[in-house]
Amino acid sequence: MYSKKKKIPSNRRRILECIYRNAPIARTEIAEITGITPATVTNTAAQLIADGIITEVGEAAPEESSSGRKRILVDIVPQCAYSIGVEFSEKALTACICDMKGAICFHKIVPFTDDLPVNITQQIIDIIRRLVEASALDWKQFTGIGIALPGHISVDETTLITNRRIWDQFSPVQIRQSFPVPVAMENNARCMALSAYLFQPDVIPDNFALFHVGRGMFCATMVDGELFLGHHYIAGEIGHTIVNDSGPLCECGKRGCLQVYASETRLVRTARMLYESSPHTMLRTLADTAGDISLENLVTAYYMGDSAVGALINDALRYLSISAANIVITMNPGKIFMHGELLSHEGIRSDLMEHINRQLTFIGDPYTNSVEVMPYSITNGSRGACALAIHRFFL
Repeated sequence: MYSKKKKIPSNRRRILECIYRNAPIARTEIAEITGITPATVTNTAAQLIADGIITEVGEAAPEESSSGRKRILVDIVPQCAYSIGVEFSEKALTACICDMKGAICFHKIVPFTDDLPVNITQQIIDIIRRLVEASALDWKQFTGIGIALPGHISVDETTLITNRRIWDQFSPVQIRQSFPVPVAMENNARCMALSAYLFQPDVIPDNFALFHVGRGMFCATMVDGELFLGHHYIAGEIGHTIVNDSGPLCECGKRGCLQVYASETRLVRTARMLYESSPHTMLRTLADTAGDISLENLVTAYYMGDSAVGALINDALRYLSISAANIVITMNPGKIFMHGELLSHEGIRSDLMEHINRQLTFIGDPYTNSVEVMPYSITNGSRGACALAIHRFFL
């Protein structure tokens, strides 16, 4: 059955996005890349310059065979506006203000406590207000607010959809009513994919997947510069793909999901069980009680040579490599960027890449470079939420 096609972006959006991805760039190049007529590009660029959104930044290097008018390059003015981004998770509540090129100008971090989920809506409202007050910026300078979610927003944008019931007090409606600028909400990994696409054009292609490994797991996909959303919330939930059908029971009701082997939640939970059951584990030298065990303790024990911890992490890396290789083979997204705190450790990152290379050797060298680990920071999610606001309300 025929269905209505997606809304065609305006010339202004196409020109701005082209500048984001290719700056500094000449007007003639914008016309060539976008297919918009040179006259329309010239007129739109003139208006964007008048509005203070883009600026001329110099002349293009002369080409040997070129003649005629000099090509003047344009770029986004970083301080033409700002966006606010927030992420909340079982690690922390983070918030930041970014300029239009993704530079973090101000940020605040509230570590996770048992009280955070109960008061999450008011905590988000408070941290945004404190951040804006500390910045001394006027609300008129903000294009909008983005919120990176540990789950999904419902179609009517009134409810957080997640299997983590601790966030039941989160109220999208109350947050929107609290601020004079628009608010957008999206899955945290998808926000980080938008951030990579907008703010790192030199290294991020138009087609890629961002494979986030955290307390939960998600794979966000960009296709020709657009987020792939699928037809239901399950799209991207790579943590619930089966890697061993005789494996442990997952919270989703299936057995052997990737999440039961490689998510931070399961790794830490299993490490705490090792602490209780194994008198010789090195974890006992790193924490006073099983409840004190963290991901950092687990990684330290791995480097110290704890055999049980080594088996636990090696299983996680092996199953992660299988999943990453399957994405390369089935989707060929151009590039897969792995992301997560666990992978920020050089030794673990190196071990993961060895596993991935073994999975992909049969299809040749060009594909063994299809997977890369993206640098991790606690503010990646909130910066991604800033990108969501820019993408939704500025572009």
